[in-house]
Amino acid sequence: MPDARLNALGLSTAQVEECQDRDLPGVLGRVSRVDRGFATIETAQGALRIETQASQELVVGDWLGGTADQAVLLTRHSELARLGGPHKDQRQTVVANVDLVVIVHSAVAQFRLELLSTFLVMAYDAGAEALVVISKSDLIDDADAVANHISTKLGGVETMTMSTATGYGLNALRQRIKDQSIVLLGESGTGKSTLTNELSGSEQLTAGELSRSGQGKHTTTHRELIVLPTGGVVIDTPGVRDAASFSGEHGIAMAFHDICDVVPHCRFSDCEHGDTAGCAVSEALASGALDLERVTAYLAEIAQRTAITLRAEERQRSSASSARGRRPKA
Repeated sequence: MPDARLNALGLSTAQVEECQDRDLPGVLGRVSRVDRGFATIETAQGALRIETQASQELVVGDWLGGTADQAVLLTRHSELARLGGPHKDQRQTVVANVDLVVIVHSAVAQFRLELLSTFLVMAYDAGAEALVVISKSDLIDDADAVANHISTKLGGVETMTMSTATGYGLNALRQRIKDQSIVLLGESGTGKSTLTNELSGSEQLTAGELSRSGQGKHTTTHRELIVLPTGGVVIDTPGVRDAASFSGEHGIAMAFHDICDVVPHCRFSDCEHGDTAGCAVSEALASGALDLERVTAYLAEIAQRTAITLRAEERQRSSASSARGRRPKA
């Protein structure tokens, strides 16, 4: 049935009701891929490509109502965003309408706390849940110990271990993500494309070979939504070496909840959390209540958010000054 295809794409009553409220003929479908000037839409009848307008910036995961000739963007219920733009101070949506952000980390890769913390902030700012998956667990002796360590360093975030080579953990992961819209984030070579193929049951994406160190090679070059046979959809994304979140207060408060619980107890509201007298964070570090690496990652996110604000304010002042200089003389 046509409706079954839309349901498999993650259709909810929210999209149906919005189309009714806006007098649209119905839900057209969901964006599965975006190329320059065009978008691929998965509809009840199959896939179609439509030309996109400059004023309507679609992203993978968007729902559209109306018809192919008059497609209307429906309300996004979650947005995974990052920093972008020429000045690196603008919020850019990466994917939309995801329920769960799956952060894939290779068991043999260097643990980069600040990068994984940034991914967490992005997930929570999006309004989604977060899950860290330790991939390639067959390449080390005790992957569960690594998962527990990472969970602790990330404030207790949910973690799972798996291996696409042996199949270990795949069934548990399938149950965890069943009937959800998920997006995979991670560095290049962590095995996201291979995992997508395993979850989808087919070679949807080209996976790279392993290097001698066990680290994979970068393969994904675009974002793509794929329907899973067990229910739900997965969006694979290109691997990254560095990421910058928009550092929203909600995301930081969720990702660094233990630190944010301590910060209000500092003597001064503008405390920089160093050697300042009366700094509750420093006292918690000294007592062992807080972890130094987590505090360092937290301060990096705060510094980034401050830098974004300063850049945006400076750009506004510069634009205003330029506008005044262009005003014709009376």
